[in-house]
Amino acid sequence: MSTATEASQVALSDQHKEAVKNWVPKARKLLETDLTAQLERLGIREGGKVIPLESMSLTPEAVAIRQRVEALLVRDSAAEGTPKRGYDNVLRELTYTTLNRLVGLKAMEARQVLFLVPPVGVAPEPTEVLTPIAGQDRSRYLRDVRAAGGSRYKYDDDAEEALLRDGLQAAYRQINEEIRLLFDPDHEYACVWPTHAALVKLISSINDDLPIEAYQAPDLLGWVYQFFVGKAAPGEAKSEKQRVRDDTNGTPRSSYELSVINQFYTPSWVVKVLVDNTLGRLWLQMHPDSVLQPQGPPPLPAERNSGPITADYLVSRTGERIRYVRVSDTGEVQRFKRASDITLLDPACGTMHFGQYAFGLFLRMYLEEIEHAGEEGWPAEPSVATAAEIPEAIVANNLFGIDIDPRAIQIASLSLMLTAKQAAIGLGISPTEVQVKRTNLVVANAVAVGKEPLDALTSKLSAKLGAPELQQRLFTVLWDNLQNVGELGSLVQVKEGVETVLGAWVEAQAKRKGLGKIVTSNALPLFEAGGIADDFNLQQVQQLVLERRALEEEALAIQQELLTAIEEVAGAHASDPAERLFAEDTARGLKLLQVLARRFDVVVMNPPYGKFVNRDIVRRFVTTTYNLTKNDIYAAFIDRATQLVENGGYVGALVSSTFTTNTTFEKLRTEILLKRNPLLLMLDLGVGILDDAMVQTAALVLKGGAT
Repeated sequence: MSTATEASQVALSDQHKEAVKNWVPKARKLLETDLTAQLERLGIREGGKVIPLESMSLTPEAVAIRQRVEALLVRDSAAEGTPKRGYDNVLRELTYTTLNRLVGLKAMEARQVLFLVPPVGVAPEPTEVLTPIAGQDRSRYLRDVRAAGGSRYKYDDDAEEALLRDGLQAAYRQINEEIRLLFDPDHEYACVWPTHAALVKLISSINDDLPIEAYQAPDLLGWVYQFFVGKAAPGEAKSEKQRVRDDTNGTPRSSYELSVINQFYTPSWVVKVLVDNTLGRLWLQMHPDSVLQPQGPPPLPAERNSGPITADYLVSRTGERIRYVRVSDTGEVQRFKRASDITLLDPACGTMHFGQYAFGLFLRMYLEEIEHAGEEGWPAEPSVATAAEIPEAIVANNLFGIDIDPRAIQIASLSLMLTAKQAAIGLGISPTEVQVKRTNLVVANAVAVGKEPLDALTSKLSAKLGAPELQQRLFTVLWDNLQNVGELGSLVQVKEGVETVLGAWVEAQAKRKGLGKIVTSNALPLFEAGGIADDFNLQQVQQLVLERRALEEEALAIQQELLTAIEEVAGAHASDPAERLFAEDTARGLKLLQVLARRFDVVVMNPPYGKFVNRDIVRRFVTTTYNLTKNDIYAAFIDRATQLVENGGYVGALVSSTFTTNTTFEKLRTEILLKRNPLLLMLDLGVGILDDAMVQTAALVLKGGAT
């Protein structure tokens, strides 16, 4: 593996981490102060008070922006509980989106993966948007935009302001062709721009106040996310995290407060322990002679270098079987999986720190598969034909993540893109050959919406869907579950509800046609008593089985039709901002449901700890659905992870160690860790693992498959 790929695994040094920790609050303060004034000019005041539009003199452009912000304010106030908290959330997200875009741009430049088509050109080329040419005020990209723009960027009164904004927008549009979440021109929290003076000051600070090595570190964006709420801004006594803790006494009132209270970046060496002992373990069971096999004793975290990745934190003697064996749905015994078929989910992914490290393991797995395809114990054909296809394949096929915080998903998507492009450089491939068109990252932050928009969206879909009654029942089941998504994230359970609706529809149709349920007797499919008589000849039985299965397939097709139609509506540009937000939230929720309907080979996580969001509907859901683990949210996440993982897979988790002795966790110990999902590995890590959190932690690895 080349130096470029190896260097991408070198984490932020303590010195650079301290510099980032001090810089982020200053940058946030600069933007928040400026954007507060911008919102005031639009008639939206601190605390959420809105000045009537008719009493203001705004340009048509400003009116359109004001309407978008108002739609955000209404939605976020509903989610957060009060107009003030809704306003605070809008301001916070406007600030973070602007900051994250600019820091992301700088990181792409520093890692030499930013390739854009110049204003006068046809092919992408390496470029800088923020970094100025030595001895000049402008970057090369902005210089070219200015030259191509004629007098617009030279003589008009607002020439410099227009140049910077148009140049950034042009760069964002090109980057957005690969990844939408952060650089989308229509991003809901990108509708308000800071003033030109604030933007220039921030870009200057980005260029001058942090060393280039900080932007080259793969975990930089995660630490920016951590320090955005974890460090007090200049002139403030408390960080946002501390304010939320004090205001709530540890009991969050909204999904945002839940995410802030639990926002801790997992140390890189802990990530490695958990991924090596889950994903690495699984691959080595399939291929014991793999290059991932540890070579000698593992180095201490401080002794790790940038050499080739191996699973050298693997604990080998756990008492389980040595070789991988799986029985397929058709009864075939399988002793390996193709690299592209192995999936990893982080159900509380934050900035996808687990996924970034796992990317390196997957990369070596794909390369090994290409080398050994056709040999005994390996697939006849590799998952991809060439190494150039690997980075994109990993992002598209192997890595999945869910989080309730949209800011975390912004960073996760950008980080995976950077990781994929740097991997291409390490493979001797141009980053332009890696086209990341799709990630499997989901924001679980849908909010409660009234009956009217639900009925309006259903009405739009009715012309596209068959079986209107089934469509309505399915949509109701799905939407009922979406109401809890923001507070529960991966803990929502909709697969059972959807299956109940589909099953009821199939049963009603089958009864009308005189078909019973299919049962199996030896090799012969029959129908239950009360349906078709048992003495039908084989040909008749087979025909009826086909009819029954056709009904089941039709039900599944209608479900997929519903999901597709809603996504189409969400992707269209609605004229009303509130309607567009509703459709976007619905599509996000449905993407979550699609991910949660799967099963994964590996589930790794650092889930939230402590109390659930303080809402009656959440408490009722948890009590009913997670009866064994309802006392703490991290325990419920362990329970859920065992349901999401394949029987032959593994769960890895960094959690509070309170479960080891506290009597309220007795059912977690006795019913799950000692029975259903045996505990293979536990590291008692004590205090000091999660930044400033005074919590004793433990790293666990469990056998997969809840029954």
